[in-house]
Amino acid sequence: MAIDIWNAKMYSQFLESRTRPAQDLLNAIPAAFEPNIIYDLGCGPGNSTILLKNRWPNAQVVGLDSSSDMLAKAKNSYPNIDFINGDIAHFSPKEKIDCLFANASFQWLDKHETLIPNLLRHINPSGMFAIQIPNNFHCPSHQVAINLLQTHPMWQPLLKNLFYGALKKPLYYLPWYYDVLTKAQATSLQLWETTYFQEMSHHEDIFNWINGTGLRPVLSMMDADNQSEFMNAYIKAISTQYPIQENNKILLPYQRIFMTGSI
Repeated sequence: MAIDIWNAKMYSQFLESRTRPAQDLLNAIPAAFEPNIIYDLGCGPGNSTILLKNRWPNAQVVGLDSSSDMLAKAKNSYPNIDFINGDIAHFSPKEKIDCLFANASFQWLDKHETLIPNLLRHINPSGMFAIQIPNNFHCPSHQVAINLLQTHPMWQPLLKNLFYGALKKPLYYLPWYYDVLTKAQATSLQLWETTYFQEMSHHEDIFNWINGTGLRPVLSMMDADNQSEFMNAYIKAISTQYPIQENNKILLPYQRIFMTGSI
């Protein structure tokens, strides 16, 4: 059985900021669209799933995630919504669905050129999809972690656990996704990229942010002493990358790509 690397409490520390892209993605779906069956793929603690249920209270809304910790949090927070354990890469509902929603989950999966068309096949004609993917793995918030792992002999083996590498430019490219989507017969496409500037009180908050997401595959494999050493080294290094504003806050730019369309 695979180890559950996720910690719902840690992820939820910045839940409002993590939910804002999901709300922006949802807002791009036309007001006239009325789905009956909706799946939230990679639902996490349910913060995006509840947005879907609130918008379409009469629809069947299902949240899917592979983390038992995330699902336990989701079920506890929203007991009136169905949450199930499942793997996005092998998503196969019993019947076709009307809306496929995926907020910040596809970055954990590869081969998007086959993943996305396979997922779209489960959508009913006239149905819709809405996808958001973080696209900031080339930024200091993530690349500082790469540098630290590369320079520490005991940590180097953990590099293989990361889904991003030493990048100089954004990992995801919207014109490439446009070709993937049009080949899959998607229509009414909306593609855009947004950079959110998130206010942080301390440089330690940047570590806490990435500790809840991108660094989970690494830090979950470290013991407490190594986690503490890594955290201190990360905060020291990251403090040179993000300046302190005049009000003593720090701004963390966070790029994300968005895609919506019809089938």
